[in-house]
Amino acid sequence: MFDLKISNGRVVDGSGQAAYSADIGVVGDRIVAIGDLRDCESGQTIDAGGQVVAPGFIDMHTHSDLSVVYDRNANSKIHSGVTTEVVGNCGIGPAPIREENRGQLIDYLGTRLIGSIPVKIELPWTSFREYLQYLENNPPALNIAPLLGQGVVRIAVMGFAKGNPTAQELKEMQRLVDMSMAEGALGLSSGLVYLPGEYSSTEEIGELCKSIRPYKGIYCTHMRTESDGIMGAIDEALRIGEAGGVPVHISHMKLLSQNMLGKTDLVLERLARAERDGIEVSYDVYPYTAGLTSLSACMPPWIFEGGVEKMIQRLGDPAIRVRLRQEIADGLPGWQNFVKSAGGWEKFFVSSVRSEENKVLEGKFITEIAELQGKDPFDAAFDLLIAENGRVQMNYYAMREEDVITFLQQPQAMIGSDAMSLSAEGILAYGKPHPRSFGTPTRLLARYVRELKALTLEDAIHKLSSRPARRLGLGGRGLIRQGYYADIVVFDPDQVQDQATYNEPKQYSTGIDAVIVNGRVAVSKGSHQRVYRGRVLGRTE
Repeated sequence: MFDLKISNGRVVDGSGQAAYSADIGVVGDRIVAIGDLRDCESGQTIDAGGQVVAPGFIDMHTHSDLSVVYDRNANSKIHSGVTTEVVGNCGIGPAPIREENRGQLIDYLGTRLIGSIPVKIELPWTSFREYLQYLENNPPALNIAPLLGQGVVRIAVMGFAKGNPTAQELKEMQRLVDMSMAEGALGLSSGLVYLPGEYSSTEEIGELCKSIRPYKGIYCTHMRTESDGIMGAIDEALRIGEAGGVPVHISHMKLLSQNMLGKTDLVLERLARAERDGIEVSYDVYPYTAGLTSLSACMPPWIFEGGVEKMIQRLGDPAIRVRLRQEIADGLPGWQNFVKSAGGWEKFFVSSVRSEENKVLEGKFITEIAELQGKDPFDAAFDLLIAENGRVQMNYYAMREEDVITFLQQPQAMIGSDAMSLSAEGILAYGKPHPRSFGTPTRLLARYVRELKALTLEDAIHKLSSRPARRLGLGGRGLIRQGYYADIVVFDPDQVQDQATYNEPKQYSTGIDAVIVNGRVAVSKGSHQRVYRGRVLGRTE
């Protein structure tokens, strides 16, 4: 007898192979039978007639490290079919922590998406293992696959000091990386467009990657730039992977610069050459043409030296504002200038702030705010950063859909929202977040599979399931196979739809009939079942 049976479904098993009709039997947390099970009894049955049965979706790039701490429901993700979130991306994360630099880390997280939650951030742990243990003791509704952030390691050892580490500091960073990998990290991530990643050299990160090789870890990177210098940034990522002897995974692949739009062939040829040279390389993409970043990331890197408090002080200095205007307008060598790349402040609108006073600015473009306040856009941006102590998130329009499609279609591609789990109610229902928090997988299935036919359904599911599972080494996940864990999503391919928009983002996806996590139904007929069976996943391959 099964605990759960899914009958009459059209199985898209995650392998990329053609769909087939079958029933699925689950006992405990595993798939135990696939085939004609009509005569088999079950404690619970889901009739999937006319629907697709697929592996639960793996969101390859998220920032839900703290959102699942403050709200275990993970509503926006699980309602869109996600059963596993990969956290610790872009070099950012909540552990490990050195006590003397704890305050600096907390302040820094507040300026990044991970810490934009409207609460006083508290980190009741020190080591990476203690953070994972917290999640295991307070399990969310979906699984967590953790990466270690290089920026967090650097803050622990060096704070926000600029320049290269001493030999002793590098040795201590390597020790923390080794320890965190032993404690459960699946790889090392970097955010070289953010502080303190911008202070880190190619050689420094290559040395740290040597510490993840014995654990079969991967190197995931938000590259130095996704703008005019993207080819050099790709070369740097590949050199780091080669130095460490580890696979390279590029985060949220995109072309941001107006000068690079349409030049996907240059990027793909460089990746193909790397593969021919024996370097394993992959990437993730989100199916949107607008991105999201912190307003502080639009500032030149030197302004962050010494931490958030120093940045706020500098922003109040009229002489420094003159310098900032020039550098944002003209750019700096080696710096990804978000504002210039996107084409100006008119492309950036406020996603979230902390203060009630400035809530009226959420959803407004920087140029609109400037006009309302009788300022120029630079002063409007600087003043907003000061007023919010750096805790401002921005959506920005910069990409071309043809480029997004080309990147989605490649065999190296996986799907990552680059967002954290949010909600339409409760503590995580704040601001005007990027719609990708609520709709990434369903937008892929609705727009790029059903409407534009840019991908087949089988290929899309492959990119959402077994492809990331293999890259991360998550054995027993990502496929509908006998003996695999029962992470399953049931959806109507003709009706599945993202509902989140830029103006009204806090809307759950529709067309998802059921979501099963480790054998238990977490979502049924669009209703969250308040079942918390998520696990911290480790490498098992």
